[in-house]
Formats: sequence, C-alpha cells, structure tokens
Amino acid sequence: MLRDGKNAGELTGEEIGHDRIVSLMVGRELKSFYVQSKTARAPGFFQVRSLRTSRYPARTVSFEAAKGEILGFAGLVGAGRSEMAKAIMGLDPWARGEVLLEGQPVPLRSPQAALARGICLVPEDRRGEGLVVRMSVRENVGLPSLDRFAAFGLVNRARERQLAEQQVAALGVKTPGVESLVADLSGGNQQKVVLGKWLAMDPKVMILDEPTRGIDVGAKAEIYRLMRDLAERGRLIIMISSDMEEILHVSDRVAVMHEGEISGTLEGADCTEENIMQLAVGGKIARTQKTSEP
Repeated sequence: MLRDGKNAGELTGEEIGHDRIVSLMVGRELKSFYVQSKTARAPGFFQVRSLRTSRYPARTVSFEAAKGEILGFAGLVGAGRSEMAKAIMGLDPWARGEVLLEGQPVPLRSPQAALARGICLVPEDRRGEGLVVRMSVRENVGLPSLDRFAAFGLVNRARERQLAEQQVAALGVKTPGVESLVADLSGGNQQKVVLGKWLAMDPKVMILDEPTRGIDVGAKAEIYRLMRDLAERGRLIIMISSDMEEILHVSDRVAVMHEGEISGTLEGADCTEENIMQLAVGGKIARTQKTSEP
C-alpha cells in the first residue's frame, strides 16, 4: 500500500479488509477518520418552511437546523435534495416558501441575496458549477470576493493573491502555487479550492452537495475534519450525500428525502442504514428513542 510515494505497509490473507486498507491509506486508525461533535446544539438558528421547488411543486420541505451542527441529507437519486439546496440559494426562479436565518428572512429571489445573508452552496458538479478550471487558483478563490479587491473596474491582484495564499495554506491545498491552473489539480485539491473561495466570505451556513464525490480517501478525511472544525466554530453545515458511510458517521442528524419531501429525521440509535433506506423509499420505521422531526 502506497502513501505519499512510500510503502505504508502490506496486508495478506485475513488482514485485508476495509478498515485496515483505509488506515494504511490515511496513516491513522479508522476510528479517528470521523470526528464527532463536542458541543451542544441550540435549535432555531436556520429554518426552512414549506419550501416548494419547480421539480416538486406539489411537495414541501420544512426543517430546522442548529448553529454548529452537521445536518446530513440522505435519499435516492432524484429525491429532490439538490433541488432543495438550489432553491434555498435562489437558483430556482419558481421556488416558493420561507427561509429564516437567525430569525431574519432570506429572500429566494437570487444567489446574491442568499450570499449577502451568509449562505453559500458548494455544488455537486465542482468542475462545471463550482470552478472555472481554465483559471488559476488565485482567480478562483478571489471570484466571489472581487468587490473587495476591485476599484474603478481594476482588480488589486496583490490582495487577491494574498487571500488565495491564505486559503491554500489553511486548507492544505497541494499546488505548485496560486498561479497554477485549477484544471491541473487533483479532485480533492479542486474541492478544497471551491471550499476556500466560499470560506473567504466567512459564511454562516454552508450547503455541501456531495462534498467528497470522486476524491481519494485521504482528501476525504481532511474534508471531514474541516467540516467538523467549521461546525465547532459555529457554522451550520448542511451535507447532501449519497455515501451511506459518510452520512452515518459525519452527520449529527440525518434528514431523509423521498420524492420532494422529508420523510423523516433521524439521530442517535435510530440513525441506521436500514432506517435511512426505509425512509428513502417512502416506508415507515419503528423508533427506539425520541428524535427530532422536521
């Protein structure tokens, strides 16, 4: 097994297994791969009420999320999770409903309105929607913050470069330099650039749609640690994921969607793969303890 160009160890026979392989790839035991919450959550920080999307105009989505939590969204392909995220961000012109952040309404009319209130979206398609791959790391990180670096139509490249270097260092982006093209980076480092450009705006709510799809296991571990650190510092992380292991181990609570609406919200002992799949197909579950409902 190779890690960082060196032999990290060998496995034979009965030693070969998922946990041991991951441990060798990331350089530590699997139990430290996922970091759990250490802080209490206060509800009511972020509220979505009767949200309708153009794909599911007859169905509504309602939920509350706390400051400092990671709320996972599970469901089958086509359940409406990404559509919900885009509606919250003002990317669905036909969306209807109410979104509140710290008790104040967030207009659904445009992404600029959501960003102004401190909400950002890291999209599922990072190359097509999250990055301009033929531009440099510096340019990508600085795109959402251009108004901070521009005067009379001219961009202060020195300040933009300083911001990019700060984000590259903070997130551990492996790149020859901030002038390197994003297209030349690995998938995991491209995802870090996407995260970096939004973190530079100091958001209160980050919606991450399939945040680790198509990246290696080491980069996954780094992103999980970053997500938990952001949550511990008071940001709300809404994570949409089709990776069952990720949903189960990274989320504080899991909301399950089925055909455009939340069919149930799980936490604690109720948050199992079997229960998630039951809710994902529109079924019912037998609860073992009191859990939060949307």
